[in-house]
Amino acid sequence: MLTHTAKYPQPPFTHAIKLYGDRAGSKGTFKFAGFAWIQHTKVILVQGDAQSLNSAAGWRCFLRLIALAHRLKKPIVLWNLPVVHIATTQRQTSLDFAQAIQNAELELLKLPHPIITVFDETYELTSAPPELIWNDGVILVAPLGIQPSERKKVRIVQLPMEIAPAILELLSQAEAIPTAELVKNRQESLRSAVKGRTQLSSNPHHREETSHV
Repeated sequence: MLTHTAKYPQPPFTHAIKLYGDRAGSKGTFKFAGFAWIQHTKVILVQGDAQSLNSAAGWRCFLRLIALAHRLKKPIVLWNLPVVHIATTQRQTSLDFAQAIQNAELELLKLPHPIITVFDETYELTSAPPELIWNDGVILVAPLGIQPSERKKVRIVQLPMEIAPAILELLSQAEAIPTAELVKNRQESLRSAVKGRTQLSSNPHHREETSHV
């Protein structure tokens, strides 16, 4: 992948290097994908939204970013990128889509380094709940009055300036877990998340209730 040094606008990151796809059509539709630093901590940052990963080529680009994190022994931070929601929606689109999604998911689940997800104040949280389950830590920027979560790996913050210390805390917490246990917990949690989401989406009563919310 080609690189380009950029001043990243998000407040948690002090420096960033954007990575570009090395083949035509493989850049994905991420808002940002590349290296980012929080002080001296380097991560692979992938920022997007519910419309990202809208092609098999996009998923293959995502797979290369995961492989890069594995090779360089770096954690991944997913920013406003609801991977489970997107995969569940797109998996039945085509065989090419399904294969690309499966390959990326398998590598993501096996990654021996922490995966942290951030949903900031611009994100509509309707598709976020499954993402709170499978990864190694999640940060929600929520309005005042929202109570902190009881989940050990969930941090609720009110201000953007609180995101950086929350990421570093969750990374430290996840890095203390043995790799085999980290991967096992992630795999079991994702299976539960996907199963629960599939059951909800196939329940006509749930769809009817949801449409009135």
